[in-house]
Amino acid sequence: MNAKIFKFVLCGLLSLCVALLSGCERGQDLGLADEMMTSADETDRPTLQVGLLQPRGHYEDYARGAKLAQTEINESGGILGMPVDLIERDNRPATGAFPDPTTSAFTVQVAQELVTAENVVALLGPVYSTNALQLASAIEVPILTGATGTHVTEAGEFIFIVGASSALHGELMAQFAIEELKAKTGAMIHQADDVYSIDLIEAFNANFQALGGEIIVADVYNVGDTTFRTQLEQVQAAPPDVLFLASFAPEVPLLMKAARDMGITTTFIGGGGMDDPENMFSTLADNAPLEGTYYTTNLYKTLDDPDAPRFIDAYKAMFGTAPSGVSASGYDGLYLLKIGIETALSTDPIAIRDAIAAITNYRGATLISHYNENRQPVKSVGVLAIRNGRPEPYAVVAPAPMDPPE
Repeated sequence: MNAKIFKFVLCGLLSLCVALLSGCERGQDLGLADEMMTSADETDRPTLQVGLLQPRGHYEDYARGAKLAQTEINESGGILGMPVDLIERDNRPATGAFPDPTTSAFTVQVAQELVTAENVVALLGPVYSTNALQLASAIEVPILTGATGTHVTEAGEFIFIVGASSALHGELMAQFAIEELKAKTGAMIHQADDVYSIDLIEAFNANFQALGGEIIVADVYNVGDTTFRTQLEQVQAAPPDVLFLASFAPEVPLLMKAARDMGITTTFIGGGGMDDPENMFSTLADNAPLEGTYYTTNLYKTLDDPDAPRFIDAYKAMFGTAPSGVSASGYDGLYLLKIGIETALSTDPIAIRDAIAAITNYRGATLISHYNENRQPVKSVGVLAIRNGRPEPYAVVAPAPMDPPE
């Protein structure tokens, strides 16, 4: 690998620390746990119901990551002696473009049904920040979302981000563009009215300029668009050193192809929204326009962690394909919930929430130093480069400081 590695080593990864509850709280909840675990007949053993929100055809590796964690947890005895039962629901509406901000109410409806009808103790998902933002204020059980929108956790008291926030992705990609790609000018195009895309673009814009770069084009498209000539004519006229595409497939690869067809040779860069191998690499008949693109990912362990092959190999063995940063979030989400419940010795939503918030030095599919006061993880991100039609690890970029609070 000829590339320079941006690598800030996570300091002192210790064994997982758990928050200790007061003696009387532990005594009360331990009685509940004992009652749950004692069953005369193993077949009558209660299950721990966890909701899983997975939109059809979008980032489906999120659910696969959660199901790998479920298999491992159940094979090792479950949570508080109970096997985990993932109750999956599709939060993509039957009609209309997706993800469309106007369809967020459907996600809330599906989530509320899981809480009230299925009695789930927590939710994994959703994977889009626009959906997660509205869900956060409507649900009062722990939510470990695959979304990374920076403002998602401001909307409710029970929602956690598992991957690095979109603000961090945008900030660190700007750093990468300036320091590694030597970019001096940039353009930005993103999906209109999308929470994730707006968070990402704002962070990239601010840090790119703070580091001495100049943004010379900024434009949007709408979900479902298939032509982008108006936006790209501005890029063609500039032209910038990098074009930051802050959204998702299928629009992003279609936009890339349109740019190359117009003769635009600007380097494409992006955020974690591109970390969707199934859709990024199946939209076009020929993926040549994607070649040489750089984008961020939550799954950076292939570069700097000797324990990485365990998760990666287990995922490949179960599903026959390599994991992505989104599958890592599904996997880590269920394991973080396991730690929270076992620390609290309770399925009480508040107790679980507080226990998850206190987790430090988590080692799973990814590494989490700790959670900040906004229930967002402090962690590194990776940069992938598309080479020969597939993504490959290129660099690790980390924020500082990474130390858990005393």
